[in-house]
Amino acid sequence: MPDERPWYETGFDADYPLMQTFEEAMTELQASAAEWLLNMPLRARILDLCCGYGRHSQAWREAGRRPVGLDFSADLLALARDSQLGGDWVRGDVRRLPFRAGAFDAATFMFVSFGYFGTSADDLEALREARRVLRPGGGLFLDIKLPATLRADPPPDGHLNIKGADVFEASRIVQTPEGERYEIRRKLRRPGEAERSFFYSVRLYEPDALAALLKEAGFGRINLYGDYDASPLAPSRPRLVAAAFNPA
Repeated sequence: MPDERPWYETGFDADYPLMQTFEEAMTELQASAAEWLLNMPLRARILDLCCGYGRHSQAWREAGRRPVGLDFSADLLALARDSQLGGDWVRGDVRRLPFRAGAFDAATFMFVSFGYFGTSADDLEALREARRVLRPGGGLFLDIKLPATLRADPPPDGHLNIKGADVFEASRIVQTPEGERYEIRRKLRRPGEAERSFFYSVRLYEPDALAALLKEAGFGRINLYGDYDASPLAPSRPRLVAAAFNPA
């Protein structure tokens, strides 16, 4: 019988890190951008939403901040616990956060970890929950792909060999009744093992639509940027980065 669970409940198992090639310098750049654009206090309490195996939380912890990582994937949380010294790791759904109101100075959706759900109503619920757990004046950092850039310069299909495993990737933009989504299909081949297939799908938000959703979720000041250096939005810029603040 086919697995009918949503892709985001099945796509992030223990093999997921094998298909990534994140450099430590990029992780530190992304983590530093969130600190800077949210003006985080030195000992900020950070909620790392969809934290995966904890690469950003580790960077914040090493910088003296106090992150809490939340993810739905038990496998990735186990990797985070096994690979890092200390840390708080919580399994949960971003639409129903198990934290009290005002518990955090900052919250983050790092590196395209927002837009997984099938409806924008679910995305809105995730944003409302993120705002609920922020203290007055606290900030949310959100980092997704800029649709115009993807349309103008779509990533080519690719093949990488990572630690002896062959990873094949193909991506496309598709139109759905709820708008555009960016889909990625991957195949993982390792010697002596059956081939595994993975599917990922992320909703694409235009800047105005993302700002409107953040406003509907109750955020006050909303700043949008084209990259981690706070450059202005432009079709030539690679990302859509938001820094949104809970009203004081």
